[in-house]
Amino acid sequence: MKTQSKFEEAYKRLNLEQKKAVDTIEGPVMVIAGPGTGKTEVLTMRIANIISKTDTPPKAILALTFTESGVTSMRKRLSDLIGTPAYQVTISTFHGFANTVIKNYPDNFPEIIGSTSIVEIDQIRILKGVIDSTPFKFIKPFGDKYYYIKHILRAINELKRQGVSPDDFKKIVFKEKEEFEKIDDLYYEKGAHKGKMKGKYKDGLKHIERNGELVTAYEKYQKDLRAYKQYDYSDMIMYVMLALEEDEELRLMLQETYLYFLVDEHQDTNDAQNKIIELLASFHPNPNLFVVGDEKQAIFRFQGASMANFYHFKNLYKNVTLISLRNNYRSTQTILDAAQAVSPRDVSLVAKAGHPEAPLNLAILSSPEVEHLFIARKVKDFLDKNVKPEEIAILYRENRDVAPIARVLEKQGIPFNIESEQDVLSDESIKKLIRILNAVKNFGSVPELLELLHVDFLDIPPLDIYKLFSYCAANKHINPYNLIKSEALLQKADIEAKDKFVDLFKKLSDWKRAAENLGAAEAFETIVRDSGFLAAILSHPEATKKIEKLHALFEHLKTLIENQKDYTLNDFFDYLDLVNEQEVFIRIAGATNVPGRVRLMTAHKSKGQEFEYVFIINSIDGRWGSRRRPEHIRLPKGIYRTLKVIEGEFNEGDDERNLFYVALTRAKKESYITRSETSRDGREQLPTQFIQEIKEELVSSIDVGAYETEFAAHREMEFAPNPGARPEMRDKEFLNALYYSRGLSVTALGNFIECPWKYFYLNLIRIPEAPSKHLMYGSAVHEAIRNYFDRLARGEDGGKAYLVKRFEEALARYPIKENDFKEVLLKGRKSLADWYDYYHKTWPQKTLNEFRVDGIELEPGTSINGKIDKIEPLEDGKRVNVVDYKTGKPKSRNAIEGKTKSSNVNYKRQLVFYRLLLDRSGKYDMVSGDVDFIEADDKGKLHKEHFEIQSEEVQELEKKILEVSHEIQSLAFWDKFCDDPDCRYCDLRRTVTEKEL
Repeated sequence: MKTQSKFEEAYKRLNLEQKKAVDTIEGPVMVIAGPGTGKTEVLTMRIANIISKTDTPPKAILALTFTESGVTSMRKRLSDLIGTPAYQVTISTFHGFANTVIKNYPDNFPEIIGSTSIVEIDQIRILKGVIDSTPFKFIKPFGDKYYYIKHILRAINELKRQGVSPDDFKKIVFKEKEEFEKIDDLYYEKGAHKGKMKGKYKDGLKHIERNGELVTAYEKYQKDLRAYKQYDYSDMIMYVMLALEEDEELRLMLQETYLYFLVDEHQDTNDAQNKIIELLASFHPNPNLFVVGDEKQAIFRFQGASMANFYHFKNLYKNVTLISLRNNYRSTQTILDAAQAVSPRDVSLVAKAGHPEAPLNLAILSSPEVEHLFIARKVKDFLDKNVKPEEIAILYRENRDVAPIARVLEKQGIPFNIESEQDVLSDESIKKLIRILNAVKNFGSVPELLELLHVDFLDIPPLDIYKLFSYCAANKHINPYNLIKSEALLQKADIEAKDKFVDLFKKLSDWKRAAENLGAAEAFETIVRDSGFLAAILSHPEATKKIEKLHALFEHLKTLIENQKDYTLNDFFDYLDLVNEQEVFIRIAGATNVPGRVRLMTAHKSKGQEFEYVFIINSIDGRWGSRRRPEHIRLPKGIYRTLKVIEGEFNEGDDERNLFYVALTRAKKESYITRSETSRDGREQLPTQFIQEIKEELVSSIDVGAYETEFAAHREMEFAPNPGARPEMRDKEFLNALYYSRGLSVTALGNFIECPWKYFYLNLIRIPEAPSKHLMYGSAVHEAIRNYFDRLARGEDGGKAYLVKRFEEALARYPIKENDFKEVLLKGRKSLADWYDYYHKTWPQKTLNEFRVDGIELEPGTSINGKIDKIEPLEDGKRVNVVDYKTGKPKSRNAIEGKTKSSNVNYKRQLVFYRLLLDRSGKYDMVSGDVDFIEADDKGKLHKEHFEIQSEEVQELEKKILEVSHEIQSLAFWDKFCDDPDCRYCDLRRTVTEKEL
């Protein structure tokens, strides 16, 4: 009754159009939802209504959106409305859904299941090979044969996003060429140029010729991917689309699984995504398909293709219900009117938020430096008026715009968070790590040693470095490497920090051996830890950002190892050289919102978010609008399937206009648009045309004289030191926000009980660690078992060979060394085969595998989550038995229950934890659990221990979880250490001194 009343209360607050969208649960529905019109509320309320008014099980509802934050937002709101059934609704990103389909039906995707994923630099490497081996004429310039390589890659990725295979593309290009040759006035018919092509058509011919060669490049690229058993990011969506087109059985299975479909941000869906939805919904001529979008907020599509989505949908489903939401519950009418002027809508939005009206604020400063000072001062004014920092957003057009404003905010002591994508290798701390790696790679080379010695956290006195090289210069027979390893020579050179030089030489020698002999991941982790780099970034005021960037670099390394089992750190050095040569970014998604910080992000990143106060900075022509980029490869419009319905009805540059529209409409109360009259080098800058299009009465120009005077009088502020920022590592508010976003898993709980600092570093901060062979082996075994039982649940028993094959394919995707790979491969083949032979006749057919439960709140601030290996429904369907697989040596029942010296109480705790999860989710009643050991004991006997989980055990564990949670949130563990004198995590904590914290 409680959840029903929540729905009813929320329903009463809806306007008429919103109620119509929520109530129209049958047939195709299209909702035009402008910014702030409550589309998330409509989506979640509609799902709740479907569950309430029909007998549709929650798991038969599929909701797709574009971002993980969108998924989280939708799930949280739905949970507030209907409680635990929200966790059974399939809410996912498009890419996440494609990944799920591939994992659940691996037999239908041999190109991906048996392959490894690659990153951008690997794509470039493959394309280099294609260019080298092919006599191209139009996409292989004589002076620089790789000049077009990034344009080729961009085009191939776009083709895949639109679901265009090489064969399809060949037909499209051929058709375009045919149509081109039929142009009536293609050639001059008389005069001196008779028979020659007219100049206005030559550019079109150039692109047709390049596309003709692009066909070959695309074909060979895909062929090489298959030969190398690899796939790229765009393949996943395209292969799911192709499989649904070609495999009727797969299509029917998924159509039986999902009965209702909801698509968010429909204006940004590409043709491949659209096709997937159409195929899934094609079982009925009038499917229960609900799309929400707004062409004015389309920023991820080819010009005009966003509008085409709407026309295509209306053409495809003739009896579609069209609903337009026009009441805006976010912004002032002034902001909405300004946005209407920039990108007019057929129906204007009406402000219903009730905020006091205020004009848009336009600030025109003399230079970027003064512009940034103005922004910092205005932000400071808001903070002084007790505006929450997270309600202030600074939006920019490109990632490169953030560094200058971030520096000024830092100098002014204003807390901020950069939430846009960043290049890992441009980070100052990562640059220091790269210096170390270069010194290891070039061990024996003097320039790299000199750069290494200046890395600050090595704490080598600059005077000693000077003395070292002066002594070598005076004694030319002495190499610096010979000097730093000899205490006697260091003494002669009058160097004070002799022990630091000797220790560094020993480490360099060890790292060089590790780079050549150890696995790349292990060698990388050793250098990161033993160099002091990890301790240094952990003591940095922005430690978590530094850790995330280190993670991104480490993940790239692990991806490379997946493709080559004998991969060494020396190979990684070559990889980094190629990254630098090709100017490829190793990207990391920006940090998530953290309370107490001003939010900095691109306009792209701001989509779907809202803030009380918004600054749109650097609003000049060429930055916002009028962006002219050379178009070296222009793909045929024929690749855009939906675009055909509006041929000729769109304007170039609409995407830029939409982006400014999105930026404007993020603000609830006030917007500040800033620009500078000149660039840093003194060149004049024009305002973006979008400002000029806003009516004068909606804009107020700010008198900036005081800011100009202040900057002119205090130019030294540019060089002022940064005030001491409070380190994140002891910022309770920050850590609590991080803790709440992570939740508490049973593994994290066990780690905290074992050692609070093990939990802190592994589960909360998440420092990168090389996965052990045992962990990777266990993951591969679990994946194989899930695949086997998923298939069995569909009525297909793949048999022992299928189980083993899935294990082999899974193991091949892990960054495991060649020798370890061979060892655990043999072990897994035997263990799984023996386990199958012993048990397979007793296994139930209908099971739920790797069942995930997230966001279960035990109390405000404490949420738990987990993934259950297998759920076996018992006779009534509600009561279940849970199975937890173990890949280590079997334990006795007494050991599992904690009654022996070698007890592992984590095993039993897991089962109790799973019952707590299921009890709170409300979906299943767990009455028992099995600990199932895949490996036989030394006598060849297999073990499976069955436990009845008692309510008292659940209550006791819940009490323990709350105790641990309170200790984490209060930082009560801060001065505690575990009992293990050799604990690496306690040692790391001691290394990061209290002074640094």
